[in-house]
Amino acid sequence: MIGVIVLSAVIVAMLIVFGWFYLYSRTPAWGESETRKALLNMMIVVGPIFGMHYRREPPEPPSISTPGPDPDDDGPEIAVPPRLDAPDEP
Repeated sequence: MIGVIVLSAVIVAMLIVFGWFYLYSRTPAWGESETRKALLNMMIVVGPIFGMHYRREPPEPPSISTPGPDPDDDGPEIAVPPRLDAPDEP
């Protein structure tokens, strides 16, 4: 009977810790933490043992481009005259 109580307490504690970690892992503090980076690095190291290989995307080839033309705001504006056959608005 004591074993059932101990096992139940361990399972409840694990569920509470999992719930806390689930909520914490959705915060910006977790996204920028060193612990998260260390866990990801560990998964990259251990993953191939279980057949999971991390493949980085190949880098994009560098390209050289010139900036586009500057917008010319000093030019004349186009004014469209109203249509003569249009009905008058009330």
